[in-house]
Amino acid sequence: MLISVLIIGASGAFGRPLLHEFIHQISSFKTIAVLASNQQKAESYAWAGGKGVKIVVGSFLDSKSYEGFTHVISVVGNPLLRLQPAMIEAAFASGVTHFYPSEWNSDISQREIYSLRYFRDKQVTHSHLAAVAKTHPGFKYTIFITGIFTEWAVGELYGFDHEANKVLVYGRPDGRVGVTSIPDIARFTVSSLLLPFQATTTSGSERTLRVQGSKSTFQGLVDALGAARGVKYAVQYLDPAEAKEREEQARVEGDEEAEIMWSIRPLIASGFGVADGEGRELDNGLFDFRAETMEETFKRVYG
Repeated sequence: MLISVLIIGASGAFGRPLLHEFIHQISSFKTIAVLASNQQKAESYAWAGGKGVKIVVGSFLDSKSYEGFTHVISVVGNPLLRLQPAMIEAAFASGVTHFYPSEWNSDISQREIYSLRYFRDKQVTHSHLAAVAKTHPGFKYTIFITGIFTEWAVGELYGFDHEANKVLVYGRPDGRVGVTSIPDIARFTVSSLLLPFQATTTSGSERTLRVQGSKSTFQGLVDALGAARGVKYAVQYLDPAEAKEREEQARVEGDEEAEIMWSIRPLIASGFGVADGEGRELDNGLFDFRAETMEETFKRVYG
């Protein structure tokens, strides 16, 4: 089957490297397109248009925007996650047969993190995809689980201060953490469209793919970063209950962005920020390349 892909959110932090990878593999697809909400946004994609990418101007809530495409990949950020069920409806109405929701994170089916506020809208999207597939045979979707993005795992959100060489983190030093680099996640994603679809649930409609570059303890992650930078990080481990209190305070005050961020801060050192939660097997072997290790990523970014 000739695959025509529409990317929603291609200008975002992950959308940009994903678009670059699609361009790298563009000869494998019938059409690669990005959705722009207006003409000004369309002009910002002119560079991609010069490399063979089609630019569609329209709304992701309008079924006309999806006409002619077989696959849709949503890489929208947190503020738009709650609108993904409406995107799915619009895409299906236009004939799209395969949907990738904005996922690319830890295994959120683990009961310990299933109810995190950060993942609430993603869980709703999962349920909606399952409902559409149940009532419309032939509609398929792929859930991509990658662990935490390596480059983001050592960011300010998780308490890293690279000027002072300090880390203030909620959790414990021996908490397992799984990470995958952004370029590799983009490569896994694009390559997955070319794999034969093999359902991972009895419904026959859902495919869950789990990939991971490295697995370590949180302290091991810190030490690997320190080695790449030639410094020693001082780490202070805080009680996750404090972050939970901050999350609740933000909820009461109506600060949704802060509520979401405080809910996710303890994940990295919790032991559950992994792609292979509860002993599930990884799917790296389905792909013909080796993922970058966290040591290699840190050397590339900080070396």
